[in-house]
Amino acid sequence: MGNESVVESESGMESRKNSSDSGTMEFESPQALDNVKQLVKPEKTNKKRILDGLFQDPLKISPSQLTQIVLGKNPISVLNEIFSTLAYEVESRTGPAHEPCFVMSLKVKNIEGTFLGTGPSKKMARNSAALTALACIFNLEQEPISDGKKKELLAQALSSSTSVILEDSSNEDDLILKRKGSRNGDKPILKRKKTEINLTEKNPVSILNELRVGLKYEVAGVTGPPHNPVFSVYVIVDGLKYYGTGISKKLARSKAAEHALQSFVQLPNNGILVPAINVGSDEDFTIDKIKEESNMSVVSPRDKNPVMLLNELYPNAVYNFTLNESDVVNRFKATISIEGDTFPGTGSSKKNAKSAAARIALAKLINYTPSDGQINGHGDSASNISRENMLKADEIGRMVNDKFTEVMGGDIQHSRRKVLSGIVMTRGQTLDNAEVICVTTGTKCISGGYICLNGTSLNDMHAEIIARRCLVNYLYDQLVLLTKPDLASTSIFVARDDNCGYKLAKGIEFHLFINTAPCGDARIFSPHEDSVVDRHPNRISRGQLRTKIESGEGTIPIKGCSGIQTWDGILQGERLLTMSCSDKICKWNVLGIQGALLSHFIEPIYLKSLVLGGLMKEPHLYRALCGRIENTLQGLPPPFNLNRPETLRSTSMEQRLAQKAPSFAVIWTQGMSQPEIVSTERGKPDAGMSLVCKHQLAKRFLEVAGKLSSISTDKLVLTSYAEAKESVKTYVSAREALYEAFKKAQLGSWVMKPLEQDLFEFPDLSQ
Repeated sequence: MGNESVVESESGMESRKNSSDSGTMEFESPQALDNVKQLVKPEKTNKKRILDGLFQDPLKISPSQLTQIVLGKNPISVLNEIFSTLAYEVESRTGPAHEPCFVMSLKVKNIEGTFLGTGPSKKMARNSAALTALACIFNLEQEPISDGKKKELLAQALSSSTSVILEDSSNEDDLILKRKGSRNGDKPILKRKKTEINLTEKNPVSILNELRVGLKYEVAGVTGPPHNPVFSVYVIVDGLKYYGTGISKKLARSKAAEHALQSFVQLPNNGILVPAINVGSDEDFTIDKIKEESNMSVVSPRDKNPVMLLNELYPNAVYNFTLNESDVVNRFKATISIEGDTFPGTGSSKKNAKSAAARIALAKLINYTPSDGQINGHGDSASNISRENMLKADEIGRMVNDKFTEVMGGDIQHSRRKVLSGIVMTRGQTLDNAEVICVTTGTKCISGGYICLNGTSLNDMHAEIIARRCLVNYLYDQLVLLTKPDLASTSIFVARDDNCGYKLAKGIEFHLFINTAPCGDARIFSPHEDSVVDRHPNRISRGQLRTKIESGEGTIPIKGCSGIQTWDGILQGERLLTMSCSDKICKWNVLGIQGALLSHFIEPIYLKSLVLGGLMKEPHLYRALCGRIENTLQGLPPPFNLNRPETLRSTSMEQRLAQKAPSFAVIWTQGMSQPEIVSTERGKPDAGMSLVCKHQLAKRFLEVAGKLSSISTDKLVLTSYAEAKESVKTYVSAREALYEAFKKAQLGSWVMKPLEQDLFEFPDLSQ
């Protein structure tokens, strides 16, 4: 270049400054300028261009278009603006797989000859061929250059961040290339490198990969605790290592790439390297208040993931996990240790278990209550949940699950279950003295061919139904204590004020836990519907009485059914119908969970709360438990009333598992050393009868009959099991009022078992 590239005088610069077609770009070094000049230096002779004569108006390339090429605009784009048809083909590919070399050919319509270009990728080879075509078609070369030299210069020109001044001279066909210098004749000011990549739209890793192909990122090390690791990653660029750190490998790679870019690329004033998590460029973090007109949403702590929030508040929290292979549903138990306190949570995966434990920890430490978005993550809703109720539900659910794990003792075969239920008794307002009365599993009913006439078989082996029978057995145990003067003070019962019968001692409450919504009306909804309000409360399907399917799962409405089943009809193949769990729990909320026989001695006992582990929609659950008969229930004799239990949901949610229901039910209640395994087809264990079948509960009734004072003045009839139940007039009257309430609400008629089932005589206690 020498003297040819000297800086123009001030007057020359002023004259060219006013040129309308001038373009501006700066060279990084004289070497880069020499390379481009040999390719793009204009022809000063009168030699005709090769396109002259082919078109009506000779084609010209404007200085601004040539400026765009040198500035970094894709030469293919410039060619496409001038010519309509371009054809590229791969001529050859050489070199190893990690460092290939492509040769591309370019043919332009109406122009003879082929233009070649090379590069480490097809894209760069096409660009090289397009640049060669531009230089040759418009006679931009001054002297012949060998093919090898041309390829070398092209590669250098393409890889360099070059910058020149292109201006019109007095001659139309003459272009002058000069360094951009100062107007006062000082030495040229060499501008720093610039990149043609739009830094505001790409992250550092993408930018670096475009500038340097084939880079490899290596993990240098990992520090920090397992729950909060810090990764160190490095990348080698031009023989130098650039390191980056972050809480994930992705963030560490981004930091390493950013450091590498900053070492050899000057970012423009408005250049922003996009992080892994995009942040709006128009946000102003210097203001303390967000503008009212802004649509930006603010993430409150209640909307954050509980684990994320816990890690922000307590970065030193330690997570421990244990695997229980015998429990398919809650396989993992997470324990979070913070400042000497532990917070447990269970789930089907580590993620779910950790999330449940984090909710409990936050609730106890900072009075955290999850938002609707957090509590409804699995199609559930529990509006207006308080911190105390959430902790209460979690503790009750944990107690039942832990007791089931303890009782099964590693029996993997019988630990399989779909529905788990249990009843917890509390003494007072706190759970300090809470105890598990029973735990049960089961999802099926007896086969019609195995129903019996002596009460030795269980008809309904759904977990929550068996749990109530276990509670009845426990209540008999407490009544037996009253018959022993030295143990009467330990019973949960105390005498009524009129000394006729008994009632629960003050503070005694019972809580029913079910890991899912009870079958029937409480479960008839879409699990993932967003609304917590029933938008169609008047649908005909809402609140209908439903029956379970024999030898299957699920329920069907009973409309059109007479409500009467016959013994011989069932034996001949008619389906044995059993009322759904939702309907039976609704019945308990009117008549009590003690049943007819115990109503001889004690006041009705109602559930204080119902805790679910999943599939909870509060409007549907409330309707199923009591809401559907609120307006039609009339004429209840005292002390019966319509109970409205608290409906709570545990944070340790159970996921839906598509599996076949086990053909057995597990029963454990206080006083049993080993759980009882009952066949759901026969309604009996392999040997003998169940502890909570009608026959055994009738025996328990005889133990206290005649030894305890009765509430009713009616004479106790002990001729048969059925007559003993029907002799409690107030209970029978309340039951009839309940059945009439269902009919008035047009919800169907209650289906009874064949009358012959309860006609057996009371067993002999000596046997």
